[in-house]
Amino acid sequence: MKEIEGIVTSGLQEAGEFIEKEVYHKQYMDKLGFIPYKGTLNIKLKNDITLDINGKLSEKLKKIDGDETLGDVYFLYAVLTDKNKTITKEGAILFPVKTVYTTNTLEFISNEKLRETMNLKDGTTVILEINE
Repeated sequence: MKEIEGIVTSGLQEAGEFIEKEVYHKQYMDKLGFIPYKGTLNIKLKNDITLDINGKLSEKLKKIDGDETLGDVYFLYAVLTDKNKTITKEGAILFPVKTVYTTNTLEFISNEKLRETMNLKDGTTVILEINE
């Protein structure tokens, strides 16, 4: 299990639109095991860490198929916890083929609005646990 620390940050407020696209939506339950909340939680990794999805993590990646307009979205199952490890939420980190983010900003999804259920604000430190 790899633990990565990051900071909650605001995104472009566009992920919800993509999450609800039919081409993706019909695959969520089968591939993720849940229907995600309409939006992602953006997490900027601390200490200039990047997640090497082309290295050994590439074997763990699963794929949600896109179409000609909307690219594929790769994902890794992950667990998000607050810094004190008092609240834990299961979900997935998305790696869209078409994205505006660098590899040090991750998009985490869950079946609930994490900013509310975990009381997260921009600048809050969180921990991602990824099964390597």
